[in-house]
Amino acid sequence: MKAVIDKDRHWYVVRTNVKAEAKASENIRKAGYDIYYPRSRMEVKNKRTHTYTMRESALMPRYLFIGLPQVERNFFKVRTCDGVECILGVDGHPARISAEHVEAIYLAEIDMQFDDRKQEAKSKKASTEMQFPKGEGILVTDSLNPFAMFGGVVQEVTKSGKVSSSRTFRANDASGIRAETAHSCGIRTI
Repeated sequence: MKAVIDKDRHWYVVRTNVKAEAKASENIRKAGYDIYYPRSRMEVKNKRTHTYTMRESALMPRYLFIGLPQVERNFFKVRTCDGVECILGVDGHPARISAEHVEAIYLAEIDMQFDDRKQEAKSKKASTEMQFPKGEGILVTDSLNPFAMFGGVVQEVTKSGKVSSSRTFRANDASGIRAETAHSCGIRTI
């Protein structure tokens, strides 16, 4: 993986052959060009041994980002690299993308926003349990939700981090109960 995205280069999207992202990435790097191969990581449970292993896969299957020098843009040399199918473009001309877009994807990958890991699921559930403790009163505030302005009491937080409640009541029936902070999920404690 690259250490940084060079903003002085012109960035293009390369389409690779099927399941040839790693091969194309290596061959383009050997040809002397900057390459960024975005990946995601996930933990997969083995059904027989019940152990978790980390798997890495292409974030965007069949696509890579290539940084070419501003002066010498030899698309033919890139196209002849093993594993490369084409450079994406319009009307036969390669389409350039901004280095900021490539850098945004790179920074999101570094921040592990594309990763799906067991540890993250546990922390998500723990933070939801902290926001909505068992026995706490809640009120649905999302206007698009069919249960908008209904309330209840938190029963449990499921393994996936969803809040389960019971004893629903209308918001106007809950007079005298003051609302606390609103949460992004459209539920707030009361």
